[in-house]
Amino acid sequence: MYEIIFFLLVPFLALLYEGIYRKVYARFQNRIGPPILQPFYDILKLFSKKKIKRINDPFFKYAPILYFISLYVLFLFIPFSIISFEYDFIFVLYLTILASAFYVLAGLSSDNPYGIIGSTRDMILMILYEITLVITVFNFILKAGVLSFSDFNPSLLLLSLPISSLGLFITSMIEAHVTPFDTTEAPTEIMGGSRTEYSGSGLAFMNLSGALKRLFFTLLLPMLFFGKNILILLPMSFLFLILYTISQATTSRYRVDQVFKVYSIIMFLVLIEFIFVMWGIQWA
Repeated sequence: MYEIIFFLLVPFLALLYEGIYRKVYARFQNRIGPPILQPFYDILKLFSKKKIKRINDPFFKYAPILYFISLYVLFLFIPFSIISFEYDFIFVLYLTILASAFYVLAGLSSDNPYGIIGSTRDMILMILYEITLVITVFNFILKAGVLSFSDFNPSLLLLSLPISSLGLFITSMIEAHVTPFDTTEAPTEIMGGSRTEYSGSGLAFMNLSGALKRLFFTLLLPMLFFGKNILILLPMSFLFLILYTISQATTSRYRVDQVFKVYSIIMFLVLIEFIFVMWGIQWA
């Protein structure tokens, strides 16, 4: 029963995490910052606003909604298995990639140079981070010896798979657009990337989806690293949110070529660890 309640409250929890994220980020800059409930006010206000610019392209109109739906469905599997079946982790990976595709499609269909640049950057980096995401999740599944997230409940795989753990954490930062890996949005350069041209309900769905994606990864990481124990999962989820905030406040943004070079090395190391897992080789 509590799993269903959690699923229904996911959008509210995502916005609450977003409010905490903003508040902590402000404190790092020696500011008071907005109230923690500010993201709720922002979303409600955006839904009440009219769209500034109407583009007839159906992809531009429906991409934010599809982006939101594909991310929301992920919480049927993570962290609690409300729906489960064999190899459901493959479906979760598919939905994650699909959500990124809708995000890219939103920018490409916006007829805005900043949106197109942001989407182009994302397409370039997707070659690396989506492949790495698939490999790292497979590493954890293989190490745990299960076929479904519903059966996944090992502990301290963080120590057994150190490279995959690091790769997954950095991948989550790229997916959640956290500095220094927020190259695809880069507010000071391309004004938010794919979401630049959106307003009203479209922007509300884009912002809410961004909060959902950040919440998803702050739950996925501790689940894979430490298991599904709720007493560990939620505090560790909050810890990863704080780590995102620290990175956002203390690092400078990488260029696309810098991200590509750094992440190419990470993907190569994760692939080596995948081979080790397949061959049953343990780290000393």
